[in-house]
Amino acid sequence: MQSSTSLPEPRALSLEPIWALLGFSALAVFWTWPLAASLTSRIPHDPGDPVLNIWILWWNAQATPFTDAWWNAPMMWPMPGAMALSEHLVGLSLVATPLQLAGANPIAAYNVCLLLTYALSGLFAYLLGRRLTGSPFAGICAGLAFGFSPYRASQLAHIQVLSAQWMPLALLGLHAYLSTGARRWLVVFGVAWLIQALSNGYFLLFFPVLVIAWLAWFVDWRRAPRRGLAIVMAWAVASLPLLPVLLKYREVHERLGLIRKVAEVREFSAVPASFLHAAPLMRFWREGPADTHEQYLFAGVTVVLLALAGVVLLFGRRTRGPVAAGRAPVLFYVVTTLLMWLLALGPGGEGLDPASPYRPYTWLLSLPGFNGLRVSSRFAMIGTLCLAVAASLAVAHVSKLNIFASLAGRWRALAGAAVIAGLVVDGMTRPVPVVTPPGKVILPGSQQAAVMEVPIDNTDVSVEAMYRSIFHRQPLVNGYSGHFPPHYNILSLSLWRGDTSGLFYLARRRPLVIIVNDQVDHGRAFREMIEGVPGIQRHGVSGAGSVFLLPAQAAAREPPPGPALQARVRDAGRYLLEFDIGEARLLSGIAFPLRRRYEDLAARMRIETSDDGQTWTESWVGWTGGMAVEATLADPQVAPMRIPLAGVRARYLRVYPASEWMKAELSVRGQF
Repeated sequence: MQSSTSLPEPRALSLEPIWALLGFSALAVFWTWPLAASLTSRIPHDPGDPVLNIWILWWNAQATPFTDAWWNAPMMWPMPGAMALSEHLVGLSLVATPLQLAGANPIAAYNVCLLLTYALSGLFAYLLGRRLTGSPFAGICAGLAFGFSPYRASQLAHIQVLSAQWMPLALLGLHAYLSTGARRWLVVFGVAWLIQALSNGYFLLFFPVLVIAWLAWFVDWRRAPRRGLAIVMAWAVASLPLLPVLLKYREVHERLGLIRKVAEVREFSAVPASFLHAAPLMRFWREGPADTHEQYLFAGVTVVLLALAGVVLLFGRRTRGPVAAGRAPVLFYVVTTLLMWLLALGPGGEGLDPASPYRPYTWLLSLPGFNGLRVSSRFAMIGTLCLAVAASLAVAHVSKLNIFASLAGRWRALAGAAVIAGLVVDGMTRPVPVVTPPGKVILPGSQQAAVMEVPIDNTDVSVEAMYRSIFHRQPLVNGYSGHFPPHYNILSLSLWRGDTSGLFYLARRRPLVIIVNDQVDHGRAFREMIEGVPGIQRHGVSGAGSVFLLPAQAAAREPPPGPALQARVRDAGRYLLEFDIGEARLLSGIAFPLRRRYEDLAARMRIETSDDGQTWTESWVGWTGGMAVEATLADPQVAPMRIPLAGVRARYLRVYPASEWMKAELSVRGQF
């Protein structure tokens, strides 16, 4: 197959990649300035998602990735498998962990990784464009168009999305192997694919769409399938290390019942106008009226014009032959750009409508893993790569036209400078905002204590708590991730209800340090609630807020749950259910599956018993939050909640206030 994908091996390239890396690295520093001036002490963009990712990179350096200890990360404690709630960023830790082991702090490691996403994206796109065209200038255009694209400005808070640099390297390996048959390029493809898959969960699922399209387009499966089969085999082998990771994610997500609803995916999908919306950080383009930051998908003007020029040349009379030979790489990358943009539009429909069967993204939702992804618009990053390669090919084709070759050197240089200037202007950003990291805190009591900062449903509070945990290194009840487990939502709502029973459940395991963030505790409601907890110890005020310590609590002795007793149920009205078990029996309690219905469960419940149905005795009254948290941690799907009644003998039992579903699902338990 003779085409731009089968150029001879470039010569004298020993220093060229080094110079390219230095150039793109310098440009990365310039593009993200003033980040490099405060590399070890400031967080870029905002103290939200970047802090989460700093914490993840720190944790990856504390425990060996993919071990049990690593999966059970000390956030959202005491839930096991907390690392499966978010991106693991192990691909980025190939750089971040050695830096931290060498003495760099987590912020510095994060910022170096961020700069490298720009520099390496530019370098590998340059090498890909250089390989496909034989033109260093076309390679530079590819590097600028991908490594410094306008789309990156909208994703500055998401280092995992910016970490797309391994995709152009994987494509380089594919093109080079197909044209030369040299097995080292299979290794390049396999390693690049694996690191990319370990860097971003979205691209783990999105990038294969492009690779499959590439195999279908460029491999001659009828006449010369061997190299295509070799690529598929290398891909399969390189993917084997991912299998246990994916299985663990599936195990945790199925146990927690985590799945993205179509309406949620639709909310974070692109709309056609998104491709005209420039991000707020752009220097020369006005911000577009996007509904979410995921809808800033402006690709730039220059790169689009170049790609269109490539298509025009493809179908021109004088250039159709040389450009279209070998399955037209420029056409492939233009078509796949449009395909990635179409996929970025998500499942279509409105509101609670089902996914539209006419949207390609809907077809992907039937594949494993896609129902766990929320942001379909991130297909735009792969579209940006395809567009950059198409523009690079177009630049090379234009430079070979007779009319262009006939121009004087000065005019050719001016034309090249205009292209570079256009790419730079399109992607240039304002100075990157940098923020001061949250302050540290000195904790009272034993180092075995767990820590909780309230209110836990406040994102800023939980993110700051995660950052502080890097330094105190104690289990943290708070957490922030792409998913929130059921027990976390219950604990949060119970505290808002004034129910502190969940605190006593947490303190059964170890002492619990509670920090009330006074800046967000308007009206001092949380502080007064914590001050009223029996046995709480006040430890003054820190920069993080008012500090309290709840000593370790002894676990209550409860009778084992006995058999479910046959009972007649009567709705006594006004949220009151009465149960008649036929004769007086020793009772161990009541039980019911809470499932995802805590919002419908009363914050406080009362259980009364009677021998004759006339005279009633209060046998239990209390808060339900702690029991609900315990039940949900034990079984997140069913949440088998149990209220004990030790030493109670009765025939009749009534529950108040009772939810409607309890009539069919609540059972009275006897004793063995």
